[in-house]
Amino acid sequence: MGKFLILLLALFVLACSSPEKQMIHNDLWAFEGAKNDPQLDALLTPIISDYEGMLKSLAKNDTSSLFGIAKSLILRCDTLPRLIQMKDTAKQRSLQLGLMNFEDELQGLVLEQYPNDIHVSINMATIQLLHLLGTVGYKKQLVYIFNTTDNNANAEEDGLVWIALTKKSINPYYSINNEIVTAINILQDN
Repeated sequence: MGKFLILLLALFVLACSSPEKQMIHNDLWAFEGAKNDPQLDALLTPIISDYEGMLKSLAKNDTSSLFGIAKSLILRCDTLPRLIQMKDTAKQRSLQLGLMNFEDELQGLVLEQYPNDIHVSINMATIQLLHLLGTVGYKKQLVYIFNTTDNNANAEEDGLVWIALTKKSINPYYSINNEIVTAINILQDN
């Protein structure tokens, strides 16, 4: 019994002493580069640009602009499937599903009132956008993935996620500190 307790204590000490790394679960999305379509990349790029505008509004605590951009993104996601017809119906269906999931998260976002709820909604919308971009194999530009797991990120166990087209970004969730964050992952690397 004593040996078992010593082994258990050793494992406990080892687990507590290992440094915590800033990680996010890449199983939330998968990059399928073989499904890339340059025409689709061109249609998705404005969605990414609007998403980045939404993050800038979040960083400024400008909810009016944030909700306005989210509403225009909802309309863009709603009309995009009608703009492109693919011969591959499975690919068309995965695009529609990804856009619908992203749109649903944006619709939830515009209903939020409190900062923590807005942060969680943007985090969920980001995950859906990452999933969409990975599913269609977006390759036009590198998509950098960021995560914050500091004390402010108590809303989510794994921190809050955002994406950008640049390797460094200001943390939009807690921009008061103007903290420049380096990306921890690239979508196209998965």
